[in-house]
This record gives sequence, structure tokens and C-alpha cells, in this order.
Amino acid sequence: MTGTETKYRALVRVLPAWYRADRGEEMVGALLDLHDEQDRKALWSELWAVLALGVRTRLAARAAPARTVALGDLVRQVALLGLLWDVLKSACNVSNTLWTLLTLSGPYPSTFRAALTSGLITGLIPLAAALIPLVLLVDGWRRLARVAAVTILTAGAIWFLVKHPSPEAAAYFAPQWLPLVLLLPAFHADAPLPPTRPWWWAIGGSLLLAPVLALRFGLPGGLDRLIGLSPLVWLCAIAGAGYLLLRLRSEPRPAWTFALALCIALALVQNLVLKNGIIPFDEIVLAQVCSAGVIVVALTVVGIRDYRRAVVKR
Repeated sequence: MTGTETKYRALVRVLPAWYRADRGEEMVGALLDLHDEQDRKALWSELWAVLALGVRTRLAARAAPARTVALGDLVRQVALLGLLWDVLKSACNVSNTLWTLLTLSGPYPSTFRAALTSGLITGLIPLAAALIPLVLLVDGWRRLARVAAVTILTAGAIWFLVKHPSPEAAAYFAPQWLPLVLLLPAFHADAPLPPTRPWWWAIGGSLLLAPVLALRFGLPGGLDRLIGLSPLVWLCAIAGAGYLLLRLRSEPRPAWTFALALCIALALVQNLVLKNGIIPFDEIVLAQVCSAGVIVVALTVVGIRDYRRAVVKR
């Protein structure tokens, strides 16, 4: 075996074993033929096609082993739920700033109002960064959604390197970028698009619910304290519990169950990190953490059971 053949065989390992068993030798032979013919353009095109095929086959949606399809479905659901969470969270932040501007009264300096207005404009950027790719994807514009995700990630990376080149800042922005990163490999050309009607309802409901969740002004002190870390944490716990109740009357969906458990856990951790030192860790916060934690554990257990029933036993 020559060194060139060894390199091409190593490259073909980006494909899963079940695919290499049928087409691996054929693909290595094609690469070696192009190498011997010294057709660099065709060779690079073939190499890129192999890498793209590796993504499609490892996150397949059909014509693949059940475990591979389950992994692809999981990544797709995490990307969708992550984008929806970013839309809801960003819309809540924008609504919170907007409520402050609308209810602001008294002899506040103009610089304070200017800072709030600037914060409102700044808050619209992450909202658009999550909403635009999600809307394009739900509306069936797969290619445009991926182009938008690449553009947003590129602009965000440049802005991050210029403004906040630190590991702490990277951890802060990672939850906003992760769904966009997952969207690129998960929704390849062979992957199914999300069902239109349920996701339009989810997007519209999030945008309508955000101002309500952000309406904390005028509440009595006792009710305001019940919000704890964030009303979004309570919402995550309620959504997880509601899913578990609906799950009793539906077929096993391990990808949805695992994705929801992961997203709730990330949302809880993100709120704990962001609010550390700002919100006191009192009994309300403890109740939030325990409630969300129990839901995450329950979803994980149900997801493992569903996975064994729907995937392992096939």
C-alpha cells in the first residue's frame, strides 16, 4: 500500500463504517485514479464531495441505520430548539428594555435614555441573528438559511475577536452561536425541513409571549421576587413537564426528548452563570433549579427508554 493510498483511505474514514463497507473501496479507487491522472481540479472536487458526504451520512435522515438517523434527528432538533430559545430570550431582553423606556418617568438625564435606546438597538441584533435563519428554514429556504447562518457566524466571530477576545466572553456568546453552528451540518440537502405549521406557531407564540414575560414593572415586591433567576426558567420547567404529559399519548421520539432535556439544561446553566452574584440564591432560585433539574433528569430517563424501544431493538 502506497503512502498516497494510505492518505486517501484515512480520508475516506470520515464516512461511517456502514457506508464504507459498500462504497469505500470504490471511492478510494476513484481518488487514486484522479491522483494518477494529475487532474487537480477534479481531485479537489472529489475530496470536497467526500467530506460533504461524510456529514450527510453521519447525520442522515433516511436510508441509514436507525442509530445514525437518531443522531441526525437529535442534532436537528437541538439546532431548532436552540434557535427558538435564542429568539425567546432575545425578544424578552428587547421587551424588557422597551418596557423600561415606556414606563420611564421623572428627571432622568438624557444620557440614560440614550443608553437605553442604544441597548434596545443592540438587543435587536441577537434577535435577528436567531430569527432570520429560523424563519428561512421553516419557510423552506434551506440554502438561504445556511448562508444566513454562515454570514452571522462570520460577522459574530470578527466582532468577537475585535471587541471581546477572552475565554469568558466566548462562554457567554457560545449558547447564541451553537444552534447556528449545528444548523449547517444538520440541515444538509438530504435532511427533512421542519414541519411548517407547528414551527410558525412556535415562533409567533414566542414573540407574543416575550413581552408578557418581560413585564415585571408594577408588580408587588413579593410577586417580583417569585420570578427568581428568570421567568424563562419557570417556562422551561413547565414546557418540559407538559411534554412529558403529552408524551404519554404519543409514540416514542427519543430525539425530541433528548433535545429538550439538553436545551433546558443549557438554559438553566446559562441563567445561573449570567445571574451569579446579581440574583441571590434564595429558596425561590433553589426551587427553580430543583424543578428544572428534575425535569431534565426525567426527560433523560424517558429519552433513554424511548431510544432503546425505537432504535436499539430495530
